Amino acid sequence: MRRAVVLGTNLAAGVGALGYVLYRFGAPALALLASRPRGLVLLAFAAAVAAAFLGFALRWRHLLAGLGTPPSLRALAAYRAAGQSLAALVPGGRLGGDPLRAFLLAADGAPGANAIASVTVDRALEVGAGVPFACLYAALLLRRGVPELEGALVAVVLGAAGLVFGLALMVRRLRRGAGLVTALARSTGLDRLRRIHGQMNVLAAAEEAMARLVTQPRRLVQAFSAGVGVNLLVLVEYRLLLSAFGLPAGPLAVVAAIFATGASHSLPVPAGVGVLEGAQMWVFGTLGHPPEVGLAVGLAVRLRELVWTFPGLCYLVGRGLAVHRSPLRGLGRRPAAVDRAGEEAGTELAEPREVGHDSDFRETGRLERPLPLLRGEEPRRGAGFRVDLDVDEALENLERELRSDRLTGKRP
Repeated sequence: MRRAVVLGTNLAAGVGALGYVLYRFGAPALALLASRPRGLVLLAFAAAVAAAFLGFALRWRHLLAGLGTPPSLRALAAYRAAGQSLAALVPGGRLGGDPLRAFLLAADGAPGANAIASVTVDRALEVGAGVPFACLYAALLLRRGVPELEGALVAVVLGAAGLVFGLALMVRRLRRGAGLVTALARSTGLDRLRRIHGQMNVLAAAEEAMARLVTQPRRLVQAFSAGVGVNLLVLVEYRLLLSAFGLPAGPLAVVAAIFATGASHSLPVPAGVGVLEGAQMWVFGTLGHPPEVGLAVGLAVRLRELVWTFPGLCYLVGRGLAVHRSPLRGLGRRPAAVDRAGEEAGTELAEPREVGHDSDFRETGRLERPLPLLRGEEPRRGAGFRVDLDVDEALENLERELRSDRLTGKRP
């Protein structure tokens, strides 16, 4: 609840700031955008975006091939687009869409351990490939007269050093079979909690899959190179986008736009509303451009954000409609006794023999029981088909308890 209040407050502030700058500089900025748009260049920009999506999917598929699970490239591109859309809308860097990617991959039949491991390694490689570019962008802007970025450059360099150290430590522990999250859970005693110990085998299998990828350095280098290629495509995207609207599109302007976009996504504002446009106005103002030019660049970059977000949203909406049209065969109701036991065991200590074992997990890395996203009755066709949420079940249980108390005379 507190997080929702903070995000809602930040969103309201961002909308207010965006409304103010549009009121002050919106008319001249829109006039700049509408003065000389170039359709062919915009088509080339769309092709560059599609190529970037394809590069992301190829890198992910290359990692999954190392685990013996190579899904279709089209499916991976759709999952990546869905994760990209969620990450763009929900603050938290670009990590918000990763659980969704892993879930979609596992829901379509891939082993859960392979899904988790591939997404984790893919994200680590993406961050690693982006850090050198971020350092280069900050250094270029600092040399060209943006002294305010000196602190940002120091932060980026320190972050890069910490990332390299963390990745080296992770690789070393995985090669030794020492584990990562599982080792932390065991050392702190968290694996004795029932809610934790039931997932230990899932995490252990995911770490084992990551260790298998670590032992394939050639594959990792190829995947890293794909990430570098995607970052170069981003440069092409921004160059084409700014050129299409007749905005400053030199190397320094492109670097400034990319750096400001990345900085805006690091703030806890949904979709970077207001922050993205403000960051572009600030950085282009330091380069000597008037406010309307900075706002025009911000609106153009906002168009790019929409282009990156739209395919994933379309996929999620289409998948949701397909689910509603067909019975949910995989989501059966668990017995009430099992549900109550699970609820009562939230902080209960597990038996020593149970620690690290999960009856629903086998060596294949698959969960034999469906993921409890919804608790519904056995699927039925026709108008009578429905899926009950946990809230409905809780209300029914409460109503039965109250009725029982009245019959026994415990309540009036």
